[in-house]
Amino acid sequence: MKLTQLHTAALIALGIVSQASAIDYVYITGSTAARNAAYDTLNSTNVFDALPVIITQGNATAKKCTYMTFKGTIGGTTNYIKCDWSGSEGGIQDLAIGSTQPFLDDTATSGTTSSGPFVNSTVDLAFADNDKAYSRNPTAAITGTKVCVIPFAFVKEKGSATNLVNVTDQQVRKALTGGVKTALITGNTNDLGYTYVSGRDNLSGTRVNAFGVTGFGIFTTPSQIEVNSSGAMIDVDASGSYAGDWGYPSGGTLATQMGYDLSASSDSIVGSGKFSVIGYLGRSDASTGVVNGGTELSYNGVFESTASVIEGQYNFWGNEYVYRKNSPTSQATTVYNKLVAVTGVNKASDGLTTIDLGLMHATRNGPTSDPFHN
Repeated sequence: MKLTQLHTAALIALGIVSQASAIDYVYITGSTAARNAAYDTLNSTNVFDALPVIITQGNATAKKCTYMTFKGTIGGTTNYIKCDWSGSEGGIQDLAIGSTQPFLDDTATSGTTSSGPFVNSTVDLAFADNDKAYSRNPTAAITGTKVCVIPFAFVKEKGSATNLVNVTDQQVRKALTGGVKTALITGNTNDLGYTYVSGRDNLSGTRVNAFGVTGFGIFTTPSQIEVNSSGAMIDVDASGSYAGDWGYPSGGTLATQMGYDLSASSDSIVGSGKFSVIGYLGRSDASTGVVNGGTELSYNGVFESTASVIEGQYNFWGNEYVYRKNSPTSQATTVYNKLVAVTGVNKASDGLTTIDLGLMHATRNGPTSDPFHN
């Protein structure tokens, strides 16, 4: 008979099964932008004794799912490693204050929607796109190791102004305050509408990097918008403002919005006229946004590529970390050590969505600092 973690704990307490026969659980949360690297690392014999059984929910592509469970043995002991990708800031916060997140129950099966069933648990490990020093919990009692580099990109939503092909720090900063005239970005006086930003919530490491690298300020409150599938602005808090400190908990949801067509939509903030939208996304989600119908933009005149990141020519990228509590469980320590080893996340970097640290010719201390060449 297959036992869920709740049933197993109860039976151990009753003495019906022994602790030795119980399953070890490790719970991971954090960066949605680093899901690909996390998935590939955990789906390997660098973590498990043999390739694990995997259950995922939330997307048709397993690596993009919000919820993941990896089942296998580590050192001969059965282990379930469960993931809920809630954002880098969210992951650091979970470790810092001991909050719980929903993870797939042992009985869950794979699906494109997040149907569960779920079980709540505190978190053991977290992936983050930034050093904790640049987080909302800079003094958290957690330990982290840099494991790879993670690139980001700006994408314009389908139906945005044709002449909108590049954005600069100044233009992004202005757009984040609640919109900027598109002509200021494009230099074309015929572009009469406004350009707005759709982005992530304040639990996102992608947001930390976007706000830091552009000089907007990683803790500065933005005025971002959201758009529905018809291309219309959403009055998220029913205040009639259509812009505020709003954002998506997942880069995948933002990538979906990049495919909503704005061509026939009117600007609800100014009352009329066409408008454009730019979004900031991790490399994997940016590519999905383009597939959905969006268009990738150059940033400060440079397009994101593996080569431009490696050399520091393109500077919208972050350092990816794995964090653990300072007093972790023995099993969490085992998994952490496997993830941060040379054969762990860094080796699993695909050179596109994440980049091997050994390939980098440029280094940066954090999202508010400029890259320098090694």
